[in-house]
Amino acid sequence: MNSPARVLVWLLPAFIAGGLMLSAEPESPAKPASTTPADAQCPMHPWIKAAAGARCTLCGMNLVSGAMCGLSMTSTNGTPVLLSEESVRITGIRTSEVKKQPLTRTLRLSGMIGVDESRLGIISAPVDCRVDGLFMTHEGQTVTQRQPLATIFSPVLLAAADDYKKALATAGEPLDRAKRRLEHYGLVWEQIKTIPERQPDDLYFGMLAPRSGTIVKSFVTEGQNVKAGQKMFEVADFAKMWFHALIAEQDVPFVKAGQIVKLRTATLPGAMLTSRIYNVSPNLDDMTRSARVRVILENPERKIKNNAFAEGEVQLDAAEVLTVPRSAVLWPGNQPRVYVRRSAGDFQPRHVQLGRTGDHDYEVLGGLAEGDHVVTSGVMLIDGQARLGSPIIGSSKL
Repeated sequence: MNSPARVLVWLLPAFIAGGLMLSAEPESPAKPASTTPADAQCPMHPWIKAAAGARCTLCGMNLVSGAMCGLSMTSTNGTPVLLSEESVRITGIRTSEVKKQPLTRTLRLSGMIGVDESRLGIISAPVDCRVDGLFMTHEGQTVTQRQPLATIFSPVLLAAADDYKKALATAGEPLDRAKRRLEHYGLVWEQIKTIPERQPDDLYFGMLAPRSGTIVKSFVTEGQNVKAGQKMFEVADFAKMWFHALIAEQDVPFVKAGQIVKLRTATLPGAMLTSRIYNVSPNLDDMTRSARVRVILENPERKIKNNAFAEGEVQLDAAEVLTVPRSAVLWPGNQPRVYVRRSAGDFQPRHVQLGRTGDHDYEVLGGLAEGDHVVTSGVMLIDGQARLGSPIIGSSKL
């Protein structure tokens, strides 16, 4: 191939490539892929975000733009949360006034019902004797004063009876002394006046109950020898019972004698026992830092059982103090705060200092003034809105 032809062969591909480049339209700069901003959120669940027009995956409400929600707060550092009237209506935000009123407090009690210790007694052997017969054989039996308890054999008592017989002939001081000795050994006049009629082979005396009550415990059996003063029976009068409970040291100043107590016990299902506090112990337990409260319960029909567990409540007297509803207070960490409504849709977070806890309110020691309006319903939604834009998500610091 001659030289011109060889040059043409080499240049032809280059011309073709150049023509293609000249005929093609110049390319525009690359454009980013089209995206739909997720700037809409649920009025009820503001953490649910998506494009406007979508529905909340939790409640099904239409998502609205952030501008409609009116969120202007980027942190919970005291900057107000601004919500539109529509958002306030949809979320059901309610407020309550901070005011002075008695702080209603119900103190819960739990303890045991037991015998009135002033009605608990011991029946002891009045003389050295042998118990040859028992009329009271088990716990729970009811005994009345002068009811026979046992039949006893006592040489000491037999000798005292013989001395009384002899003294009857002389009367005067020896007779009085012999009578008092028999009374000291547990005999009553009805028994003493029959001594002159006793047969020589009658060696036994009846031991009568010196008091009425219920046998709580028996310490003797038939045939047992007992010494004078030895315990034979423990007897309690359950016509009145004691309820004992412990109250914490911080509640002691507010619990006083005379306050009404309402009690319930499983041994009386459906019944409410109403009484009053009898006294509060002046001594605090070193270990539990608590004081014992005593309540006296009337029990004429003996329906209340001894050693029964009971729970109750007492309304504590309280002076008028500044209060805030408990539903208004959030507890991020150990620093309580509330949201105060300054105007329609304008809510400001505020630290508060609280005192005692009531049934429905807290005592306010600082951070709020009488007449302030705090959010009581929807406060978690407002706080959630505030935290959505927080630089530190989930931070509990204001």
